[in-house]
Amino acid sequence: MQKSCILLIIASMLTLTVSCVEKEPGGNGDEPVPGGDEMFDFSTEQTVTLSLDYGFSGYSINFDVYVENPLNEDGLMNEELQPIYGAYTDASSQFSGTIKLPAYVDAIYVCSDYVGVPRCIELDVVNGVAAYKYEMPILPGMTETRAAADRTHINIAGNRTVVSSAKNLYGLYDSFAQYDAASGVKWWAYNSNVNDLYTVVNNSEVSALVERINRALPKPKEDDPVGNSQYCSSSDVTNLRIVETADGGTTAHIDIVYLDATGDYENAMGYYYYPTGSNPTAEEIKALPKFVIYPMTHNGTPDSPVKTRLQFFGEDGMGEGTDDFPAGYTIGWILFCNIYNGSLRPDEDWFGENDFDVENINSRIEKVYGANEVVYSNNECNNYSNNGCITLTDDITGRVVIGFEDNAFQSGCGDKSYNDILFYVEADPEEAIYDPDRPVIPDPEPEPTEETYMQYSTLGFEDIWPNGGDYDLNDVLVEHTRTVTYIGEYITKIEDAFKVTNEKGSADYVDAFGFTVDYAAVGEVSGYAVKEESNQFIMFEDGQAAIGNTYTLTRTFGEGVLKNANFDDHFNPFVVSQYVAGDKNRVEIHLPGFAMTSWANSTLADEGHNAYYISDDGNYPFAIKLENARNWVPVTEGVRIGSEGEYSRFNAWVADPSTNADWYLHK
Repeated sequence: MQKSCILLIIASMLTLTVSCVEKEPGGNGDEPVPGGDEMFDFSTEQTVTLSLDYGFSGYSINFDVYVENPLNEDGLMNEELQPIYGAYTDASSQFSGTIKLPAYVDAIYVCSDYVGVPRCIELDVVNGVAAYKYEMPILPGMTETRAAADRTHINIAGNRTVVSSAKNLYGLYDSFAQYDAASGVKWWAYNSNVNDLYTVVNNSEVSALVERINRALPKPKEDDPVGNSQYCSSSDVTNLRIVETADGGTTAHIDIVYLDATGDYENAMGYYYYPTGSNPTAEEIKALPKFVIYPMTHNGTPDSPVKTRLQFFGEDGMGEGTDDFPAGYTIGWILFCNIYNGSLRPDEDWFGENDFDVENINSRIEKVYGANEVVYSNNECNNYSNNGCITLTDDITGRVVIGFEDNAFQSGCGDKSYNDILFYVEADPEEAIYDPDRPVIPDPEPEPTEETYMQYSTLGFEDIWPNGGDYDLNDVLVEHTRTVTYIGEYITKIEDAFKVTNEKGSADYVDAFGFTVDYAAVGEVSGYAVKEESNQFIMFEDGQAAIGNTYTLTRTFGEGVLKNANFDDHFNPFVVSQYVAGDKNRVEIHLPGFAMTSWANSTLADEGHNAYYISDDGNYPFAIKLENARNWVPVTEGVRIGSEGEYSRFNAWVADPSTNADWYLHK
C-alpha cells in the first residue's frame, strides 16, 4: 500500500492502545475484543485424517497424494503435477496420519507405482477424513462362502471363442463389460464373470511374494540403459516347460494370476504352446493358435490379483479344452500392445459409451496382432529380436513370475523395466514347472528410497498494521514452494523457496520477510537467510528491492529425527514493517492468530483496531496464506480485496467459510 500519512510515534500508539483495547471488531466500544478462538482466522487450509489399508502384510508401500487427478484421459501420469504429500505405510500396508489440504478440496487422489497396488484411488474428504480400506471383491454369481472356500480357480469348462479365425486368435472369454461406467473403472473381471473364467486372490495371501517382486524389479531410474534386463534369458528359459514329476506324474494344473500393470499402454495378454524340443521357427510360432486370457490390462491394478487356469486344447490347439496340461509341452506368452491407441488407430473413437463389448476388444487385438505390435516370450519373433519378457522363480513360494516390457516391439525396447505387466504362475504339482536354469528373485533387505513431495502457497501482507489499511494484501507478496524429502518414516530435508512477486510501488516501507518454525524442526540450516534466533530467519530485507528474486533456506535432518507422518513444523511467516536490522522493538505482521516473535513490539499486540492481525470489523486480515496457489494475480493496488473484479467471492467466504473456499482461484 502507498502511504500519504505521517507515521504515528510510539507514544501515540500506546495512547491508542488504551482507548481501543475494549473496542470490539464492530467498533462500538461496548464489549471487549473477542478472543482469538472466537474470530474467523481466514485460514485457507484444512487438516484431514488420511487412513489407508491396502490389505497386505509385511509390505511397506510408498504412496503420493494429489489434490487433482494426476492421470490424463489416456490413463498416463501428468508429470507436471506434483504430489502435495507422500509417505510410506507401515509393514502392514496401513497408514494413518493428518495431512494439510486446501480448504476447497473435497477429494484427493492417492497414487502408487508399487506392485499390486491400485495406481490411483480417488477418496472423498468427508467430515475431515479420507479413507481407503481394501476389501476382497466377490465376482457376480459367486457367493461370499464360495469365494472363501475356493480361491484356486473356477472351471472354465474348456470354452474357447474366436477372436480372428484368419489369424488363429481365440479368447477364453465371450463378453466384456465395464466395472463402473460412471467412474470409468475398466475392470472386466469384477463386473462380468466371463465364462466363469476369473476368480480373485486376497491381497494378504500374496503379500510376501508381491513385496519381493517390488524389490526385485524396481522402476528404472532416468537415463538407465539397463533397467531390469539382467534377468533376461533365452526363450528356452523364459518359457514355461511342463515336465514329468519324480513320482511319474504326467499332467499339471497351471494357474496364471494377473498381478499388476504399471506401463503406459492398454494391453491384452495370452499364451501359446508347442512340444518341448521341437524348436519351432519364428514363423511357425507366429502361426500357432494364441489364446487370449486377459483382454485388457489397464494402467494400474485391480483391487485383488485376478486368476485363471490355462487350458490345453490338444496338440493342434483345436481340440476340447482341459484343465490338465500334459508334460512335454512348453508354454509361451504373448502381449498385444497398446490396443487403446496403437499406430493403426489414432483416429478411432475408443472408450465411448458402447465400446465395452467383446467385438470392439477383439477387433483391436486383431489389428495389433496384424501390425506385429506384439511382444513374444520367444525373442526371435519380436521386432529387432528384442527381449520382451522375463521369467523368475520365487524360491520361497515356488511360483514363477512373468514380467513384460510393453515397448519391446519398438526399436529402443522401452525402459527395460520388464514390470509393465506382471503375472505369476502356480502349478500343481509345483515341480512340474521347476527349471534350475531360471533366474531366481533376489531377496535383499528392503531399503526405502528417497522420495519427495511439494507444497505451494502464496503469502500476502498488509504492512501498515496496526493502523488499518486498504486491505489489498499486496504490499508484500511471496510465492512459497516447500520441497520435503523423506526416506521411510523420516524427513531428511526441507527446502523452502520464497519468490517475491509483489509489484513495484506496492509499498512505501522497507518491509522484510521472515518466518519461524518449531525448534525441533530446525535441523542443520543452509542457504540465504539472516538467522536472528535458532528458529527465526529473515529471508529478505526489502520487499521492493527483492522483487523477482527467489530466496531459499534448506534444513537437513539426521536419521530418525523428524517423523513424516503428522508432520507440522508450525511455519509462522511474517513481515517486519520499516525493517531495521537488529531492532528488537519492531512492528511484525503475522497471519491471523499467529504469535509475534520475541523481537516484536509486544505493546501493539492488543490494539483493538487490529486484534489478532484482523481488522476491527472482523472482515479483513492483515496477512493471508493462500494454499496451493501459484502465479496468483494480485489485487489491484489500492483496491480492497473482495471488490468487484478483485476476488469478489472473498466476502461471501468470510460471511460463511463453508462456502466459496476456492475464492482466490477466481479473480
